Amino acid sequence: MTRRSLGLVTLLATISVGTSTASGHPVEGVITLLQGLAKTSESEGKEEEVLYSKFEHWCATSIKTLATTTAEEKAKLETLASQIASYNKTISVLDSEIGALTDELLTLSEEGSAAQKERGAGAQLYSEEKAALDDTIAAIKEALQILTTTKSKTDTGLLQQTLQKVTALVRYKATPSQLKLLQEVDEPKERPDLKTEGDYDSHIKGYKFKSDSVVELLKELALKFEDELTATNAAETNAINALTLASQA
Repeated sequence: MTRRSLGLVTLLATISVGTSTASGHPVEGVITLLQGLAKTSESEGKEEEVLYSKFEHWCATSIKTLATTTAEEKAKLETLASQIASYNKTISVLDSEIGALTDELLTLSEEGSAAQKERGAGAQLYSEEKAALDDTIAAIKEALQILTTTKSKTDTGLLQQTLQKVTALVRYKATPSQLKLLQEVDEPKERPDLKTEGDYDSHIKGYKFKSDSVVELLKELALKFEDELTATNAAETNAINALTLASQA
């Protein structure tokens, strides 16, 4: 019941009481009832005021709590938005790095294939050079054996054949004077006319001098080509190791 209604009932009850007292009209019971209703309405009105006050307080508190929660959630959303933007930027950077690494891997793969191909060519060249050096060293040592172990029974044809082989093998790495000495020894000589005993001694001494010179030359060439073989083997080993390290990088 509203305050206006309550006031109206109270007014009516007051008027009725006044009238009943003066005339003793039997409507006094109704007036009494109305007076009771007025008190009840007043009590209910006070209770409604209390309830309204509580409701109003609850609304204010709820609005304040909602505003605080909304602000907190908005701050969280802003933080999350900032993090998302940062993550998106990181993703973009990582995508770029992945692309660069992919290109680098492709380049390395192509370089690796090229290196393998180059290594294969290098291995083939090494094999050929090693075989040539082994043949040269073997031929030189064969000629040395013929000249140093069987001087008195030297097979001139075998010696000439061996020296010709040596000359052919070393021709691109020996000096002109070295080649000339080898060629002079392996050229067939006609036996000179020995008119006196001194002529024979002179012939033997000349042959021995050239023979000794060739022996020294062959020893020198053997060392030269053995050193070259060692260097060639070392270079091949280094090339293999370099390729291995590059493939593991």
